[in-house]
Amino acid sequence: MAIDGSFNLKLALERFSERCPKVAAFPLFKSILSNGEEVEEVINALSDVFLHPELTIPLVHYFLPIIKRVVDRVVGLLHLVGDLSSSSDYSDDVSVLENALNEGVSFIDFYVRRGQRLELHESACLAFSRALHLNTSLPGSILSYFKKAPPPYERILVK
Repeated sequence: MAIDGSFNLKLALERFSERCPKVAAFPLFKSILSNGEEVEEVINALSDVFLHPELTIPLVHYFLPIIKRVVDRVVGLLHLVGDLSSSSDYSDDVSVLENALNEGVSFIDFYVRRGQRLELHESACLAFSRALHLNTSLPGSILSYFKKAPPPYERILVK
């Protein structure tokens, strides 16, 4: 965002992809960066990577004027997942996630397909706490997520 408060979506996308080069490799971002952007298309793309631990903070920073819409979309997608308190398998192999994102699989879809819903919930808790720290206008969106989601430390409560 410029000093005068104006927001240029194209410039924000360029800066975000420069700061986070792996984003430029994701198919949806390649398309947006090369063909131009529509706000809804950008919000969808940002929603796909918002929960990624390495991307949340720069994403919130560069897209502050539209971050509430991104968070609302992420919350909506997470509500569609259903029960987030269970997990069938756990793996912290980051390369598997990176490969999936490079193939165009969204962060949420990746964890749902692997049956790692609790890990998805934990990623959401981390991303939401980071986003809330940077933008205090998000509590309504985030609280709507926790109305249906398990507590942040569900894994500890289960054991």
